Amino acid sequence: MVLKNDKIILRHIQESDIENYTKWTTVETEWQNWDAPWEWLEDNGEYLEMLKNSLNKEPTDRRLMIETVAGEHIGSVNSYYIDGDNDKLAVGIGIPPISARGKRYGFSALTLFLEHLFKSRDIIYTQTWSGNFPMIALAEKLGFVEIRRIRNLREVNEKKYDALTFAIAKCDWRF
Repeated sequence: MVLKNDKIILRHIQESDIENYTKWTTVETEWQNWDAPWEWLEDNGEYLEMLKNSLNKEPTDRRLMIETVAGEHIGSVNSYYIDGDNDKLAVGIGIPPISARGKRYGFSALTLFLEHLFKSRDIIYTQTWSGNFPMIALAEKLGFVEIRRIRNLREVNEKKYDALTFAIAKCDWRF
């Protein structure tokens, strides 16, 4: 499966993507300050193994790689069920290279991913933490509305942050 718009392509993982993720989990790790920083460990080998194992499985649309139309792999979009509830599909995005941010790639990628998911869903969620200002701004720009806030659930650099859940209904989708 390949999804495409004028800025990006969403596609299944390829072996060449593993090299980028190795670099992004060992050297260029700044993005981990935003993407659930309490989950990242000194050794990100488990994450890399999960990605490598996905190469040998039947492709799904649960995780798709983001590639610019110029052919540069810059990250991924993913979906997951909140607390295992199949009625609560949430989306996430990660664009590790700093050089790829601020160019509307994230907006383009999530717009395309949401268009695809709304073919079979009436409501889609996303979750983040109150210190992730880029993701909050992106969610709001896409039309997500905050529906749940758990105060002081997350701790990052010895500071407490709120856990946030946003939702958007297909009937409110405008892109």
